[in-house]
Formats: sequence, structure tokens, C-alpha cells
Amino acid sequence: MKRSLLLMVFAVVAMAQVGAPVTMILRREATLRLGRTYKFRTRPVDPVDAFRGRYVWLGFEQDHAPMVGGQLERGMIGYARVETGEDGFAAVRAVSAVPPKEGDYFKVRMTYPGWGSNAGAAHFNMPFDRFYLEETKAPAAERAYWEHNRRGQTNLATYAVVRVHEGDAALMELYVGGRPVAEYVKSH
Repeated sequence: MKRSLLLMVFAVVAMAQVGAPVTMILRREATLRLGRTYKFRTRPVDPVDAFRGRYVWLGFEQDHAPMVGGQLERGMIGYARVETGEDGFAAVRAVSAVPPKEGDYFKVRMTYPGWGSNAGAAHFNMPFDRFYLEETKAPAAERAYWEHNRRGQTNLATYAVVRVHEGDAALMELYVGGRPVAEYVKSH
């Protein structure tokens, strides 16, 4: 009896350990397959820490939006409502403590709430700030990203394409010089 109980507990724990990553993978695949596509403008990040391991660390032009429907504090999860602006690029229109009833949104982590003249704004980190690629191409991709995205400049040729679906966001591609970064690196 004791042995069968231990086997049952082991089976439940094993299923949970396998089920959690499988669920995460299925959710990400559903987002990539079914999600609406948005282009997010990137901005430069600190060059000393711009590349770690096998990914390019991305910064985004928009890092705050109006806070609606309650106060969010540092470290809390908020829900960013996103739309495509007139220029064809994504814009976070508002951040709230609860998922919006309509429209596309994704989860963001609050860095700090606005104060003073910026009261009512939610400052946040995008959940898709790393672009992974083949290890041998990563240093060249980093250089290309920096050439096209210098500090203080807005460059429409450098952006990230992200799919958003039911609160999840998945980074699909990084564009440099108006082309996918892997293609740009290969041709340069």
C-alpha cells in the first residue's frame, strides 16, 4: 500500500514537471501562430552590457504609458494594451492592473510609477528584450544593431517584430537596416 502511494505521488510530480514546460511551449507556439503582428521601435542600450551569451539585448523607444484602472507599484505585473499607430509601429496606449476586456495586450513588469509632472504614467520593461540567434552570428548581429541604432537617434530601419495573443507576447524577428538581422549579417 505504501509503495503504491509513493509511486502515485512520483507519477503526479513527474507529470507536473513535464507538464509545466510543455504548457509554456504550447502557449508560445499558439502566440506565434495565432497572434497579431506588431513592430516595436528599438532604441540603443548600454553598449557595455548589450550582448550576453547568445542573444542581443534590445531596448525599446516606448517604456511608459498612461496608467489606468488602479495603481501599480514597482515589480508588479501590469497589462499593456497595444495598438498599431499611424506610422505602422506598435504603441502601448495604456497599462492597467487587470487585463483589458478588448483589444490586444501583454504582460509587463513595472519598473516604477510616474511621479511629479509624469504622475499617472506606468514605466515598464518589455517582456521580449532578448533576441536569440546562432552563437557564431551573435557578435556580428550586435555590431549591426549598434551601427543602425545609435544613442540619441530614432531609426525606423531597426525594429523588433512581435506577435501578441491573449496576454502573451513572442518576439519573432529583429530587423536591422530594414532586413532580418541574420540576413543582414550574412550579406555584410
